[in-house]
Amino acid sequence: MNARLMNAVMMVVFLTARCYARQVKTEQGSNQMDGSKWTTLTISAQNPYQLSNGAGAFTPSFTVRCDSRGKPGKERRTLEILLETGGIQPRTPPNGLAAALAPKENQMRLLREQVFFRIKLDEAKPERRRWSLLPSSDTTYRYWGDGESGLGYMLVPSKFLDRVFATKTLMIEFQPFGQENFFVSEFHPEGLKQEFERHEECGLK
Repeated sequence: MNARLMNAVMMVVFLTARCYARQVKTEQGSNQMDGSKWTTLTISAQNPYQLSNGAGAFTPSFTVRCDSRGKPGKERRTLEILLETGGIQPRTPPNGLAAALAPKENQMRLLREQVFFRIKLDEAKPERRRWSLLPSSDTTYRYWGDGESGLGYMLVPSKFLDRVFATKTLMIEFQPFGQENFFVSEFHPEGLKQEFERHEECGLK
């Protein structure tokens, strides 16, 4: 391969890497007291939806969070997958549940803490998997991976992420707050794996 062709190939690779980097938003932080470190990698959905409160369009986001704690060489690393929804419609309570809740309880929150979103990877069959509302948020959900019936296999976060890395299109369906219709958020994970592998705290042990 001559020098001119080699330079052209390197330029294509460089521009592709820069394109992927722009699609993945990376944030990092650390705690000097205990030496812990964290990294978040976020991609935005390709399609926004209109919020029911009239605030305009909202774009969901898919985030991978890596945490590393402990002394060098003995780190304990964890992985979380988060979905920022903008808020979802509470599910219909089972018979008697609403009446059983104490008046002081936030019934609206309780009815959307544990939910099952449909997930579709490329042309694979959609799967319903459990997500839970973060304690500190009203709109962000953490992926858990068990199926709705309890009979399906458990797809733990690390295995789910491996499948996301290998897909071109990830779809996650939920019902936005105050809306009758369900919304399918579409994500393109290209570049997410490359960015994930760049960060030491994302290397699970």
